[in-house]
Amino acid sequence: MALLRKIPFFLALYFFASLAIFAAIDAIPGDPVALRFGKMIDAERVALERERLGLDRSWPERYVLSQQQFLAGDWGRSLSSGRETTDDFSLFMPATVELSLCAMLLGIGVGLSVALFAALGTKPWLARVASGIGSIGLVVPIFWIGILLLVVGSLWLGWFPMGGRFDMAAIQPDRVTGLFLLDALLAGDLGAFSVALQHMVLPAICLSVFPAASVASVTFSRLQEPELQAFIVALRSKGYGTARILWRHLLRISAGPTITVIGTSFGALLGGAFLTETVFSWPGIGRYLVNAILARDVFVAQNLLTFLVLLVIVVAFVSDVIVLKLDPKKGGSS
Repeated sequence: MALLRKIPFFLALYFFASLAIFAAIDAIPGDPVALRFGKMIDAERVALERERLGLDRSWPERYVLSQQQFLAGDWGRSLSSGRETTDDFSLFMPATVELSLCAMLLGIGVGLSVALFAALGTKPWLARVASGIGSIGLVVPIFWIGILLLVVGSLWLGWFPMGGRFDMAAIQPDRVTGLFLLDALLAGDLGAFSVALQHMVLPAICLSVFPAASVASVTFSRLQEPELQAFIVALRSKGYGTARILWRHLLRISAGPTITVIGTSFGALLGGAFLTETVFSWPGIGRYLVNAILARDVFVAQNLLTFLVLLVIVVAFVSDVIVLKLDPKKGGSS
């Protein structure tokens, strides 16, 4: 019942977000059709093309039409390249998905490990590390972290490439999922996996700083509550070892807050992915979307931004479902 009551909230959130995206794209100066054709095409042909694309209709009509087409999967063609937007989406989105998944897994692993061990109090310096990770990840700009990683990892040490997703001279694995690491493993090509992993390390570390900071801060604060500290002392008094306390008790207790912070910070993670892709020349949907906005490619920009907003809402909803399954009391009280 609690989740059913949240559905109208998520629907309203999608409506206002999609409306704001449409208004922002529409407010960008310049006629996208005229920009596409240039100065050599006469005004009559521009008017006919605007009519064909529905750009001559009223503002409310264009918004309703855009939502109908988006939900139907008819995302139109790029005004810049002439390709179907869905084709470009399937080409660039896997790179962003792969980077985001690797960064999220790394960030959750680091943030959760530091917070759990710091909460046990066996290593006092881990509490300072947990606080430090939270401060750095939430305060330092992600593009600055990316540039620093490039300078140290690529220029000084020479361990990792300067950017890109794969070596131009190497043979890419056969495209099955679009995720190079997974495709290389499926093909049994360890050479391609090694190349893809080398390109993945620096951008994944850069993007993982934010989720690591969020998870470490929230989880450590939760486990520092007096009743949980008393619970840890009680477990130790019963003779439970560190491993059992971590895996059987603290990990279960911290699962709810961790999933919640992942769901609520997913939008920020995507924003960080856009900056990370720009710094590391990562050929993902973020760079593609930025280029589309600069070129006033309205159909690409509007549909991709709407999809990303919908993705954030879905992730938030799913995280609520998981938290409710882990702790039914929260669902009943909300």
